[in-house]
Amino acid sequence: MKKRAVVGVGVAGFPEKAAGNSWAFLQWGLGLRELGWEVWLVESLQAKELKNSRGEKVSLPESVNLAHWDRTLREIGWDERATLLAEGEKVEERGLRDFAKGADLFLNLSGHFKRPDLVESVASRVYVDLDPAFTQIWARVYQSPMNFAGHNAFWSVGLGMGRGAVVPDTGHDWKAVLPPVCRPYWTQEAAGSSAGKAAELGRDRWTTVAHWYGYAAVEWEGRSYSNKAPEFAKLLEWPKKSGLRPKVVTDLGRGEERDLFEKAGWEFLDPAPVCSDWREYRSFLAASRGEFSPAKGGYVTAQTGWFSDRSVLYLSLGRPVLLQDTGWSKWLPEGEGLVAFRSLEEAVEKAQEIEKNYGAHARGAETVAREHLDARRSIPRALALL
Repeated sequence: MKKRAVVGVGVAGFPEKAAGNSWAFLQWGLGLRELGWEVWLVESLQAKELKNSRGEKVSLPESVNLAHWDRTLREIGWDERATLLAEGEKVEERGLRDFAKGADLFLNLSGHFKRPDLVESVASRVYVDLDPAFTQIWARVYQSPMNFAGHNAFWSVGLGMGRGAVVPDTGHDWKAVLPPVCRPYWTQEAAGSSAGKAAELGRDRWTTVAHWYGYAAVEWEGRSYSNKAPEFAKLLEWPKKSGLRPKVVTDLGRGEERDLFEKAGWEFLDPAPVCSDWREYRSFLAASRGEFSPAKGGYVTAQTGWFSDRSVLYLSLGRPVLLQDTGWSKWLPEGEGLVAFRSLEEAVEKAQEIEKNYGAHARGAETVAREHLDARRSIPRALALL
């Protein structure tokens, strides 16, 4: 008899220009299914999250949320085992309830699913933290409701969590896990010729996709835990010093800060052409030279070992990743294909080294993905923690 899993995701809650976000969640469900599990995807939305394309509040059937949910699941070939719940809306729950009664595992990614009554009979109920340090600080310092209750195991994509990361104690035993990649969807073969507008936007350039600010910095014990903006600022002169011109898909608007970066050789792209359709997003990554990106300052300060669910896609596509070290280099093979930097000078030096031996780094990138991040390897290692 096949094992069963209910996976709580955050797909419909981010219905526009968020292909990368959707896949951060989908990898877990698809990965378990690839391992032979029966999987039911679930998501719960508040009424205030339902909107149409003009941003107006609407009912679930009229919403871009449901349209994005249906379209995404159809495109990845998902079956009928998926339920999108919304506050105040009548949605059939019987199939999910029956499935959950016999389920072996509930994965609640970022605690998005908030209907514990539907999964309370599942033996292993796992909270999966996708934002280490911030999750713990929000919960402990700011008393934010992080939906920890009802879970009996706690994982984090911070590879240093429980292994030296400096974060508040929430009373949970956090276990480090790797963000998986379901490789049948994320190889150069799957991406095909990488034609189209998004591919041309990224062609042969060092790229990344990022919220420039995302959310505000938080504080704990006199230290600030920042977003990406201050870390990008430290890399302002990277184009001049490296001779490379990076492209960043971001929500940073026009203004003095953007002008400063553009004068320094950075190029910015609007998220819509790249992030509205996941296949265009894949083409953009696949056509890129590689990923060059800082991490959120909070991840670095806390040495969480956070590793990017976007970087795993670049690696799986055979694209080298030059990523700011949050402590992850202690737990993943670093040096060929996957390269860490800790300063501007090191980022320049490492980029030049990759360019000098690009072929080896491209092959190394895919090797890291295949041997360490492939869902068929990484998810069983996570399950062994239960």
